[in-house]
Amino acid sequence: MLMFQNLVLFELLVDSHIAVLTLNRADASNVINTAMLEELSVRLDEVERNTSIRVMIMYSIGKHASLGADLNELVEPKDGGGYTNIEILVARKHVAHGREVVQKLFRLRVPIIGIIHGYCLGGGAELYAFCDVLYGASGGKEEGGLVYGFPEPTIGVMAGWMGPEMLTKRIGEGYALDLLLSGRKITGNEALRMGIVQALYHRDELWARAMEWAGKVAANAPYAIESTRRTINCVLFPDFDDVLNSTGQETVDNLMTADFIKGATKILDKSDVLPYTRG
Repeated sequence: MLMFQNLVLFELLVDSHIAVLTLNRADASNVINTAMLEELSVRLDEVERNTSIRVMIMYSIGKHASLGADLNELVEPKDGGGYTNIEILVARKHVAHGREVVQKLFRLRVPIIGIIHGYCLGGGAELYAFCDVLYGASGGKEEGGLVYGFPEPTIGVMAGWMGPEMLTKRIGEGYALDLLLSGRKITGNEALRMGIVQALYHRDELWARAMEWAGKVAANAPYAIESTRRTINCVLFPDFDDVLNSTGQETVDNLMTADFIKGATKILDKSDVLPYTRG
């Protein structure tokens, strides 16, 4: 039985038909570890089963939406210092955990609106890419403004939780390749221009704006909304499960390289370096 650490909070807003899933690891900038993925998977099952829910809001507490996957789980410390590669079966399990979650996000019965602020990077950006509508925080870093990107190639690995596949479908090959190959980070205005987010609001306004949209959706006929989401996802990605089952090994292979150890070590040995922090 899964022992919950409350890394993902679930709330059903009374009389609104709106569910809220909250990434709740603010002390580690919502770095995503195995426990968080497991809790997220269970919570998504709860949303799927509860037919009173008509729309879901996903967001993160704390300074950042998410700094990505927890590198501490992706390397093995060596005696005397430094790191080495984890066992291949552990790597496969890590990739599979993330892909199980994004499959549930993609297949979810109800629409999802996501709210992102601060840094939303790597694995965190992948999870939020599966929201149907995404709102981002406007403004500069000091105001909690959005900084978005996939820094994985700068540390020797590809984005492995279906981020490349979904991003390409949503914003097009050119924009997706720009971000996924360069590893560069973009601010809210560029994310809006690319179509990654549908709107920008000051961080203090994000929740109210998301609730406004969710309320409009929840007021509509639920079966029509569910049918529409299924139809659009079928058009967007008719071969989703085939791709899910065929591309995961690429990331596993990356995690087994010396390049990844070199990149991960660079990050883990400098706690003040983004995009990742120690868990």
